Amino acid sequence: MKPNRLVLIGLVVVAMLLGWRLYEQKHADTGQLDVYQAGNSVVLAWSGQVELPMHTMLSRAFEAWRDKTQRFVLRLNSPGGSVREGGDVVELLQRIKRTHTLDTYVASRDICMSMCVPIFLQGRRRIAAADARFMFHEPKRFYDDGSEAKGFSFERRALTQRFFSKYFVNSPMDADWRSRLEEQWAGKDIYKSGKQLVDERSNIVTSIN
Repeated sequence: MKPNRLVLIGLVVVAMLLGWRLYEQKHADTGQLDVYQAGNSVVLAWSGQVELPMHTMLSRAFEAWRDKTQRFVLRLNSPGGSVREGGDVVELLQRIKRTHTLDTYVASRDICMSMCVPIFLQGRRRIAAADARFMFHEPKRFYDDGSEAKGFSFERRALTQRFFSKYFVNSPMDADWRSRLEEQWAGKDIYKSGKQLVDERSNIVTSIN
């Protein structure tokens, strides 16, 4: 084998190893799922980012418990994360709702931000503590190194419009509240407590606990 070809193969192997190491670092310790029974319900408690392997872990938990309960409660404590992974989670929850009751919950001092909100909206009952914190902002794209991919302004607007239509227009969110959000959130992070969302009649949180 020619030396140049050996060098090329070596560089490819090194690039693959570096890529895998970066992938592992990006998705290491991004979330934890605890599953437990509470009365007649099964609680799926997710804490951490909306990243791989959230969809896989929730799917496996559902398959393990689907014949043992008719009600799942998805407890969330998340700063948000990947739109793609979040979209897969939303599709899973919609599948769960075809055969089971699904409620969502954010506990006292816990958070549900960014991509966590569309996931929270999948609950039939959407319960939160008065001091639970929610955050809304336009979707963003990131490179594997964590830096934001800003792109062109028309690309950002198109991404925002697709996200808004898919996850907020087609949701229980109150239409008037949604319109105000759309007017206000350009380039901003909008924070609300569970109590504020109820007081403002957003229909994001249906009850305070």
